[in-house]
Amino acid sequence: MKISGKGRRSRMISVLLAVMCVTTAITGCGQAEDEEEVMSEVIPVQIQVPEAGKLTLKNEFIGIVSPEESVYVVPMVSAEVLSTEISVGDTVEAGQVLCKLDSEAAELQLASAQAQYDSVAANVNAAQVGYEIAQAQYEGTVAQLDAQLGGQKNLQMYQLQIQVDTVQGGIDDIYEQLDDLAEDKEDAKDKKDELKSARNQATVYLQQAQKVYEMARDAVTALEPTDPNVLQEVIDQYGGQEAYKAALDNAKDQLASAKAAYEQAQEMASATESAYQQVKSGIESIEDGEEQLNNTLADTYKSLEQAEAIKNITEEQIYSDTQKVVDANKKTAALSIDSAAASVNAAQVGMEGAQVAVDSAEYQLDMYTLTAPISGVIEAVNVEAHDFASPGSPAFIISNKDTMMVTFYVSEGIRNTLTVGQKVQVDRNGKLYDAAITEIGSMIDQTTGLFAIKACVSAPDASLLTGSSVKVIADTYSQDNALLIPYDAVYYDASQPYVYVAVNGIVERRDIETGIFDEETITVLAGLTTEDQLITSWSANLREGAEISILTDQSTAEDTVTEDGSLEANSAAAQDSPEVTDAADDAVTAGEE
Repeated sequence: MKISGKGRRSRMISVLLAVMCVTTAITGCGQAEDEEEVMSEVIPVQIQVPEAGKLTLKNEFIGIVSPEESVYVVPMVSAEVLSTEISVGDTVEAGQVLCKLDSEAAELQLASAQAQYDSVAANVNAAQVGYEIAQAQYEGTVAQLDAQLGGQKNLQMYQLQIQVDTVQGGIDDIYEQLDDLAEDKEDAKDKKDELKSARNQATVYLQQAQKVYEMARDAVTALEPTDPNVLQEVIDQYGGQEAYKAALDNAKDQLASAKAAYEQAQEMASATESAYQQVKSGIESIEDGEEQLNNTLADTYKSLEQAEAIKNITEEQIYSDTQKVVDANKKTAALSIDSAAASVNAAQVGMEGAQVAVDSAEYQLDMYTLTAPISGVIEAVNVEAHDFASPGSPAFIISNKDTMMVTFYVSEGIRNTLTVGQKVQVDRNGKLYDAAITEIGSMIDQTTGLFAIKACVSAPDASLLTGSSVKVIADTYSQDNALLIPYDAVYYDASQPYVYVAVNGIVERRDIETGIFDEETITVLAGLTTEDQLITSWSANLREGAEISILTDQSTAEDTVTEDGSLEANSAAAQDSPEVTDAADDAVTAGEE
């Protein structure tokens, strides 16, 4: 049988046994030193009744602090940074301007789209005038025909005059539209001249950049001849491999810079050419609108002549009184309204398309101003004035530190003990923060082989820095309604745990099934009940079948009396004797054997 020693009690009990042996040897009970006395040893023990309860284990993990909300502000366009006044550590509000990019090309595109919209809007107004004229004509025709049928000449004349006045008013409206289009055309021409100048400058800049790029490319080609002999001559001209290498690297750097400038010049030339063509197209659209208005004006004058002719004919009492003619005229007038309405609808569709182009240009222009999508603290600034912003890299990183997140990793077994909403503690250099689990990973992290757990810190402060390491303390394994006994009361025979219990003054071994444990307590799942008297003290002679005496709160190891009252010993006094110490060591050795 293998007996595990219990460190913090074994020394005391061993000394007690040694005192008993030494005392017996000294007193001798009046017999000779070589006379052996056979007596049964009674072992003093302490007992405890197992109690049912719950044991919960706490585990510690290493976690990394990060903001719950962090965003990357990435430019949507490539452009030069004009200005930025934001630095790392600044606090910004949602919607606050972070930096502005060069938006000249986008502004030109918006101006062109607006000119196109104005032209289409003029077409809509012209079509609306035509519809109103057709409506007036129809109403006038219907009124006229009704008057003809009813013989109400005066009313018919009144309606005809209204028709004439309406047509005349339509003519006046058309002239106003023509005046507006003329102003828009002049504005568009001015913009066209500006864009033409910008296009010429961009073309010159492109040609210059192309020349510089070709010169830089020729320089690199000259430094890298395919003929090894020529290459060696070039190296010799520079006085050696190192100087040649430096010259070649410098030439390649200049080639890269020239290429970037050449590509930028191509983009600028393309943008100015596109804007110029758009404005040119807008002018053509305005001219088309003028032509359409002039056509409408001509038709309107015809309508005016027709209205006046009808009015004159009516005044001369020349009417067609047949119902057939009246009905035919009404149908013809209705068809005119339908045609005019179709023209209005077509023009409105065109205007909606032009409005989409304007909205798109405004959206593009907005991309040249970077704003904060959330309120928070600037974690990183990757652009400066006169840098070239690119959609491929974030310009700013913003973190909302009102709520901080701690991420730690656990095994599958511990993961299964955790729940969302469970309270944990976060320890940062001895300072504790309350937190709650918000996310339990369902997939193993390929780097650590563990499951990621996230906990939200409810009241963070400045000491919880992004990326800092902390200690996370969490309740993990737990057993409820189990018997709780001292951990030191359990012995092991190979892999079988067992305990000693007191039964009628005799030691009895009980094999048990154990559960979880900590430094002080272990749970018992089977083998014990709350009626058993568990022996919690240790003795080298403790074994099944041994006689025992149960120590009460008043009787201690320093003052133990056997059943026959023949032995009294004070271990505290005995420990001062060298003989007692030696005897205690011998007793411990004998117990281990």
